[in-house]
Amino acid sequence: MRTRTARVGVTLWGWCVPALLVGLAVGMVSGVCADEKVAPLTMTCPEHGAGAMTLKFVREDGKGGRTVEITGNNSTTLWTVKIDNVDVTPGTQTNTNPGKVSLQVGDKITWKVTGSTHGIVFPTEKEAKAMFEFEPLGKDLGASTAVTGFTWGTGKFSAADPLAVAKVRK
Repeated sequence: MRTRTARVGVTLWGWCVPALLVGLAVGMVSGVCADEKVAPLTMTCPEHGAGAMTLKFVREDGKGGRTVEITGNNSTTLWTVKIDNVDVTPGTQTNTNPGKVSLQVGDKITWKVTGSTHGIVFPTEKEAKAMFEFEPLGKDLGASTAVTGFTWGTGKFSAADPLAVAKVRK
């Protein structure tokens, strides 16, 4: 992935054009124009519902390329989240206060189940694929009716390594 230096720009015809050329002031960092940023994405567990194990993925500026591991273990309330092997598990993971996980373009996320029964579901396939480029590893992703308001993801599994793998899209 090519990294660009921070500058002011706007997207025109798929290109981030310097603002001086178009007379606009829209911020651009790490090759992503501000108007290209993806909305935060919520994810929850189909076994435990949105009241527990709910995360909100938020894009942040940075060079990316980090390793992110999200593990469902014997807890029924929290996903364990590690970035480059450092535990950054949010202490609260509910539908009213989802645990924030900051991601950068190019980060690789691996979801695992090592204990209890877990899965992952997103509000829609379109929203999930706007944030992530899923790799053909892990369990099948598809339509889900397990949690109201979450229509796409995996089933429920008692062990899965990996459950799913994805990279954060540009």
